[in-house]
Amino acid sequence: MKVKFFKLLILPLIGLAFGVIQATMTTPSASAAYFKVGEIHSTTPSAWRGNWYSYVNGHICVTHINKYSVTQTYKGNTHSLFRSNWKGYKKLAVAKIKHSTKYTFNALAQKAYQSDGGWKTTSRTINHQRVKVLRDYNTSNGYVDLFRAPVYKTYAK
Repeated sequence: MKVKFFKLLILPLIGLAFGVIQATMTTPSASAAYFKVGEIHSTTPSAWRGNWYSYVNGHICVTHINKYSVTQTYKGNTHSLFRSNWKGYKKLAVAKIKHSTKYTFNALAQKAYQSDGGWKTTSRTINHQRVKVLRDYNTSNGYVDLFRAPVYKTYAK
């Protein structure tokens, strides 16, 4: 009788212990983003709005940034990257990445493949002339420079 009582008492405690261990080992909550970011905004910075040009694989790529969306036109096809009325990681959520000078358009990204890698404005010297560029970083710290006027050379690292 004592053994049966002992089993009845111990089995629920073991189940409770496994439940606590599994709860602490689960993936991060939905609020944990890929980048640690500051305050999230639903509109793009006004200095970034307009058309930005890059040269990719022999074709001009135009990135259109307006107040509520970011789209790209490449080889005659236009597709949206981020919009303020979408849901999930494609929703336009602009925020500064903490401990960095970069910003992200999708602060709601949960995983690396969802992330845009970050963006920032900087200047670059081309033919002895300083030019303002919008630098688009990828997740492996490479980047592509986008210009206000069409370019016919690749400026990427």
